[in-house]
Formats: sequence, structure tokens, C-alpha cells
Amino acid sequence: MLCLTGRPYTGTMTPQQTYASIQSLLAISAKIGYPLQTAIAVCAVLLATIALLPSATRWRGLALGAMTALLLAGEGVLVWLHWRLMQLAVVVDPSTGRTVAHVAVSLWVESEKLYVWALMVALMGVAMRRQRAELLPGVMLAVAGLSAGAVLIGAPFTNPLPGFLGEYYSYLQATSMGGVAAQRAFEGMSSAATYYYNAWFMWVHPPLLFIAYGAFTISFVATLRMIVERRASFETTAYRWARLGYLPITVGMLLGFPWALMSWQGEAWWWSGKVNMSIMMWMLYTAYLHARLYLRRQGMWKTVAALAVISFLILLLTYVATYVVPGAHSYAAVTLLLGGAA
Repeated sequence: MLCLTGRPYTGTMTPQQTYASIQSLLAISAKIGYPLQTAIAVCAVLLATIALLPSATRWRGLALGAMTALLLAGEGVLVWLHWRLMQLAVVVDPSTGRTVAHVAVSLWVESEKLYVWALMVALMGVAMRRQRAELLPGVMLAVAGLSAGAVLIGAPFTNPLPGFLGEYYSYLQATSMGGVAAQRAFEGMSSAATYYYNAWFMWVHPPLLFIAYGAFTISFVATLRMIVERRASFETTAYRWARLGYLPITVGMLLGFPWALMSWQGEAWWWSGKVNMSIMMWMLYTAYLHARLYLRRQGMWKTVAALAVISFLILLLTYVATYVVPGAHSYAAVTLLLGGAA
């Protein structure tokens, strides 16, 4: 519970009112979210089952389309939740009582990252289902796994943004107390809004990466089929999707450089495990695309396939590194930034 003693809050609403409004918003989200998360989890199981059953071939396109529509509906709920949260999550200067910012939390942070990845693969799968229908089973399994993980582990509707909300509640607590604590809380939250949440980089850099992640996932599915069946058409498809993902991930990583310089002043962010694994992933995909130029050489397809598989495995490790590897780019470090250690 919030401690609401001390100097009165001079914003549009008191900290108690803001807290209560956010709690009401989360209650509505949970009321919608419980059946929605259950439906997505059940549909993920059905999608995987249809993908594995040879007798269900004619239903694969329909099943993937239905799953994509359900994920889009969930994304619509998240858009509404974030929009309302932005209206409520204000940053108020304690010295003047004026609102200096609304915190615009994006749709690809914390527990919602995996959901965006699942949606991206689903959309791309729907787009390519007629041209390469033989890849649908693998794409469907990828969508099913990502979707199930997104709702069962991330719980974006019933437990949204736990890190941000925890820190914002701490900000409200400190603001209600006034004095030095309020000023420090204001500086920390203002810094987070300026350099992290409300920075235009946040609305360009991560989406580019998730577009690339979606394309690389389909490329990986095609690579596995190529390894198993030794068909050149699968290798060509894998190359085309990897090439599609290479441009956005390159641009996204380049945009991350000035963002890091702005956000992590005084921090040795270039030693971050996440940053270095991202560079490793980019170099591996670069090597894969270049090695393919020599595909006609005897036995070269094995090298190309190995590079494709290793590149995707490093991509997975890069994603996981955000949560488990310490450094300036880790999730824990972002939470620290929210707490005022810019």
C-alpha cells in the first residue's frame, strides 16, 4: 500500500487517486485478459496438433489465420491498455506541481516482447502460406511455442509491465512524501521517460529487431527442412527470409548505438553481454549470407546450413540474455534506471 502522508501532491490527481485509477485499469485488463490468455494457450495447443497431423493439411492455413486473428485481437487490447496507462502515468515536477511528461510505455518491453515476436511470425506465416505451404507445419509450431510462452510466462494481460508499474508506484510513494525523496523520484522517473520510454529510439529500434526476429524464424524453419530433405528450394527460401531480416536488424542495431550514448552516459554499456551477443549474432548472419555466395562449391551447403542454425541459436540466446546476463542493457539495469540511477 502507498504511504500518503506528508506534503500534498499538486498534480492533476493525488498519488492515491493515480494508484487507484491504475489498479482499476489493471482489473479491467485482467477481466478481459484471463479468457483471452486461456484462448491463446488452447489455440496454441490446437495449432501445434494440426501442424503435426498429416490428415489436417487442408486446415493448416485456416488454423494459422485464426491464431493470427486472435493474436491481433490481443494486441488491440494491449494497445488500449497502454494508451490508458499513458494518460494516467504522469511525471510531475514537485517544485512546481506541473506535469512534465506522460510515460508512453511501448508494446515491446518486459512481458510483451515474446508476444510481439509470436505475432510477427504469425503475420509472416500468413503472408507466405500459399507460396510455401510445405513450410506451414514448422511455422505453425514456432507460432504455437512463442504464443504459449508469451501468455503462460509473460502474462501480458493479467500481469502487465510488473517492472515499470513497481517503479512507478515507488515514484508515487516518494512523491507523496515530499522533500528530497520526491525530488530524487522525480529525477529518476523523468530520466526514464526522456531517455527510455518516450525516446523515439524506443519506437523504432525494437520493432526493427522484432521484424528481423520474425524473418529469421521462418528462415530457420526452412533451413531445418533443407537439412532433413536436402531440397535446394528450401535453402533458397531460407536465404530469402534471412536476407529480408538482415536489413532491419542492421538498421536497428545502428540506431541502438546513438541511443546507448544518450541513455547510458557514464556506463560501460559496450561491455554488456547483450550488446556483444547481438554483435555476434549479426556477424554470424553476415557470414551466413556471404558464405552462400560459394554455395555451388562441393560440400559448401553444409557450412551454410551450419551457419544458419548457429546464427538462430545465438539469436535465441541474445533474447534470453536481456533477462539473465548482467550489464547496462539488461532488464535489471533498466529497472535501476527507473529507480533514478541514470
